[in-house]
Amino acid sequence: MMISNPFKNQEPSVNKQMDERKRLLTSFVKIHGKPIIVHAIHDKLVFHKVLTDGKLRLPETHQSPQKTPYMEKFLGINNCLYYSLGFVYFSSYYWKYNLIFDIKFLKDLIYYDNSVNFQAARDVVAYWHENDMEYLEKLANTNQITRETINKYYNKDYKGEVRKFLEFWKIEKELFEFIDNYSNKKELFKIISGVLKKHLLKYPESEKDALDCYLQDKAPEIIGRKENDLLKNPYFLGFFISGAVAKDTLAILKSKYSDKIVFDGEKITKIVDI
Repeated sequence: MMISNPFKNQEPSVNKQMDERKRLLTSFVKIHGKPIIVHAIHDKLVFHKVLTDGKLRLPETHQSPQKTPYMEKFLGINNCLYYSLGFVYFSSYYWKYNLIFDIKFLKDLIYYDNSVNFQAARDVVAYWHENDMEYLEKLANTNQITRETINKYYNKDYKGEVRKFLEFWKIEKELFEFIDNYSNKKELFKIISGVLKKHLLKYPESEKDALDCYLQDKAPEIIGRKENDLLKNPYFLGFFISGAVAKDTLAILKSKYSDKIVFDGEKITKIVDI
């Protein structure tokens, strides 16, 4: 199965990403009463397979590529399902198909109060910037994309500060190799393990944090280590699908998920009523 690049349609403005994320969540919460957990899918064929199977399967059981496999492997979260607090992947990359779960689903998930993939990558790069600029520049000069990405890290302003923004997924393979080949790799592993420890929250603290921060700029990392049986999951509410729902998609929804809801960005409709 050929899968398109999930990051190709990235919204270039971080502020626009945040504004859209907050707008959608605010609209949903006005109706539903509380924020939700979301699993996003960018590809229609994958979405239809999930609907037909009735399950979100772990990466090692299917052929779809992982989005950030190198950092996930470093962090020990490579064979997992990824969830977000609200519609993070739609607001950032316009992933059209989103599965919605009640906030209580956090009981069954691992919750980091910020994106540990991003935080770990940025903290490693920050360590090199502070302690080994020559090595960081060697990474930057690997190819055109690494040069552009590190230049943006140096110079892009976010809320009046620089070196806060790192598009690590664009250079993930090269970053992984430079971490793996670093002479003081032990220090980097200490940084990475520190990120995991710092940001981990167990339930019910995870739910309290989610309810407190869902309209803030940070994006918690939410991870499931088990496959998700949508037909049996009591926390599964339904879908957010951007734009018109295709006839073939609607047919599957009506046949297997008629008791669920569809959110269109403004209103919630029961599938049985469509």
